[in-house]
Amino acid sequence: MTTNALRFVRGIALVAALAQPLLAKDIYLDCGSAKSGDGSRSRPFSTLTNANNAVLSPGDSLNVKSGTICAGTLSPKGSGTQESPITLTSYGGGPLPIINGSGAAEADYWDISNIAIINPASSVAWRRGIVGTSSDGTIHHGLYIHDITVYNVAGQTNKATQSAAFIASGGILVNGTEKLSRYDDVQIYNNTIYDCGGGGIKVRVGQMDNRGKGTHVWGNKISYVGGDGVVVSYGESPIIERNKAGFLGHGKYPWTGGNFAGIWVLGCQDAVMRFNVVHDSLMSDIDSEAFDCDWGNEGTCTVEYNYSHDNAGGIFLNCDGCGTPGGARQIVRYNVFQNDCRMYSNGDNVQLDFYNNVVYCPQKDFEIAVPPHTNMSNNIWVGTANSTLPIGDGIEWNANLFQTVPKPVGTAGSMGDPRFLSPGKGQDTLESADGYMLQKESPALHLGVVITDNGGRDFWNNQVSQSKRPNTGAYNGRGV
Repeated sequence: MTTNALRFVRGIALVAALAQPLLAKDIYLDCGSAKSGDGSRSRPFSTLTNANNAVLSPGDSLNVKSGTICAGTLSPKGSGTQESPITLTSYGGGPLPIINGSGAAEADYWDISNIAIINPASSVAWRRGIVGTSSDGTIHHGLYIHDITVYNVAGQTNKATQSAAFIASGGILVNGTEKLSRYDDVQIYNNTIYDCGGGGIKVRVGQMDNRGKGTHVWGNKISYVGGDGVVVSYGESPIIERNKAGFLGHGKYPWTGGNFAGIWVLGCQDAVMRFNVVHDSLMSDIDSEAFDCDWGNEGTCTVEYNYSHDNAGGIFLNCDGCGTPGGARQIVRYNVFQNDCRMYSNGDNVQLDFYNNVVYCPQKDFEIAVPPHTNMSNNIWVGTANSTLPIGDGIEWNANLFQTVPKPVGTAGSMGDPRFLSPGKGQDTLESADGYMLQKESPALHLGVVITDNGGRDFWNNQVSQSKRPNTGAYNGRGV
């Protein structure tokens, strides 16, 4: 059974919304009220059924009383406009109101904030906290989900045996792929998600030949979910930034089979993942990397200015060979990876440019596999003496610095201590990676080669010249 605590069902509500008066109205819901009123603040609705029967128009708001608990599915109807979205939020003082799914109309321009969603059950199944879905074959605009807390969602945790249910389970789900539908301008930000089976945030905004535009996922905190942290599929130039995803695979509904990864994209054009933190992921069947440019991506797939640590699956996954190949150029630059010791590659039709990263793994042997066409430049590798790094006719190594780990056979590069400020002490924030700045005696200063279109800045926002030799590693400032 599919159950959702907050659901936007796409159907007849667009037509119904046209008949509403133009004057914006506020509707109030207090599930703790003894009897139901007319939806005004003084006489609020008392049941989700009352609220679901109301058709909202541009500028209207549906307000749920703080501190109340509503049991069942909230399925509001109606469409806003870009200038006047419909608002779903809380009112009154106190803790956030809770929509409890209890295991249990085509719309545009909704702004949803300041509520809490739970959807618990004694066993996992096809469940979500918030879901927006479209199946009418048209383009919809403007879905803004922010400042929401989603937790205790008993979503499916086994992708190996229940793939469809796993893919459709999690904390926040947007699905605009049914019957050639599409979502543009989806913004999901500043949400807190934990203890959700299936994962945290999953956004599908179109199809390979009908990609959704304007997808932006940022500032979310995701932890202890039984699957993926953030996934964006079929977007044109999506941006995933400043999210924190930790302890993936753990939690009240832990992973039980198949694969998951930290932050990843599928079937996108020119996707960017930047300024994120991913840490302490459990090992799944194959994946569990911090970042993944999966199959079907075209143009470029960029992973930059991120920090990850102690993920059992390691750094990065190229999975262009896992489905319909897209052949995107994959750019991984100016990241810090602490105790992430593995990269996995499945797909030969991509170019990987892996440059100006720090890969710090002094206690565990590297497991590094890359595509046949790879450029490894200006990276610092701290590893074990038993580790090996990949070689091949199409794998280039330029101006890397190696500590303890042997240089790849037949390649250029330098051996030595990079003289980090204080390595190995990063915690769960971007700022905690400051220990990977370089001291003034570092041999990595000005060691690098110039890279065209290098992004113009390093991990700490120091300028990177297009013509002067940079430092090797993620830090391009002066020695400290």
